[in-house]
Amino acid sequence: MCPAWRWSGRFWRLFCPCHGSHYDTAGRIRKGPALENLYIPPLALSDNMVLTLG
Repeated sequence: MCPAWRWSGRFWRLFCPCHGSHYDTAGRIRKGPALENLYIPPLALSDNMVLTLG
């Protein structure tokens, strides 16, 4: 992931200044030259409220 990612814009989109792509909060590409949506790892929430990624 680009070290310069930041939230910006009117609709709180994730912006990568390296290549100028914009993503929404679900990781879908909204604008720019990127060819794929962001990868979202599988999530699991245990009974004691521990969130596990991957």
